[in-house]
Amino acid sequence: MFNHAAAIGIDIGRNAIRIAVVRIHGEVISTKSFPLNLVQTKDYIISGILEAIREIRQSVASDGINPICIGTAAKGFIDHASGVVIGPDQGIKDWVNVPLAKIINQETGLPAYVGNDANMMTIAEHRFGAAKGYSNIVFVALRTGIGGGIIINGKLYRGMNNAGGEVGQMIINFENEISDKGIRGSYEQFASASAIMRRYREEIGSENHQGLKAITCREIFELSYINEPVAVKVVKENAEMVGIGLANLITIFAPEIIVLGGGMSEANDSYLSMIKASAFANSLENCRSDVKIERANLGSRASLLGSAYYGMTRLAGKSI
Repeated sequence: MFNHAAAIGIDIGRNAIRIAVVRIHGEVISTKSFPLNLVQTKDYIISGILEAIREIRQSVASDGINPICIGTAAKGFIDHASGVVIGPDQGIKDWVNVPLAKIINQETGLPAYVGNDANMMTIAEHRFGAAKGYSNIVFVALRTGIGGGIIINGKLYRGMNNAGGEVGQMIINFENEISDKGIRGSYEQFASASAIMRRYREEIGSENHQGLKAITCREIFELSYINEPVAVKVVKENAEMVGIGLANLITIFAPEIIVLGGGMSEANDSYLSMIKASAFANSLENCRSDVKIERANLGSRASLLGSAYYGMTRLAGKSI
């Protein structure tokens, strides 16, 4: 399938639009990043996407490369068949029911496809990364929120209304408060980067909040590495909660491998070991006996590789 062809992969992030030209076997030919303003609208994002496409097409044309299609990774619920971004708006004004694939196709003349960003990362890790060679996979993106993707018998599981794989919204503690997504006690509330930052502020006490409101999850992990007591406590607590969520997924799906992506997955080996211990201690033996829990190994390239590969696969008329 398109052994020597290339496709454009796009990732619409919160702070930047990233774009790459990628061959079917995962070779990244060119990549660029375009920072985004803090205040964003539908027209602004679409204009940025189209400008990014124009620039990268021009940059590879001198090498005789003419991409054959475009795949785009976007947050939220996506109608994959039609390439419509359903929503929610992700902080972008009017970013609801946007026929993004149609717009990109009309403006560029190239076949265009759109998928959920966590699903595109899942596809990339399955095709090129940590889950290569496995058929039953759960991908969990540990970041500000928690996203995910599920592959069953080699195919991405979409569920009704393209809504499958929202692992961050499973309920961990029904007695907890309702989240901004309307879910009480969700995995995301307890185990995300946002949860670590919130717990750290809670633990240091209100009288010590001054100057620490902007502390990042990465900084808390770094404090834990030098044995700062509060950071050690909240990181350990977080690893336990991440593991409990994975235990649920292990017992429900009995996957061959769980791949952990997102910025939190880059923490040191002790964090991963604590997650594994919690996951295995809280899941059924027959379900967990052969499952592997591994870090993703494509990093920030995953959504670009996945969206480009997704585009070429769809163009070839194959399901994914």
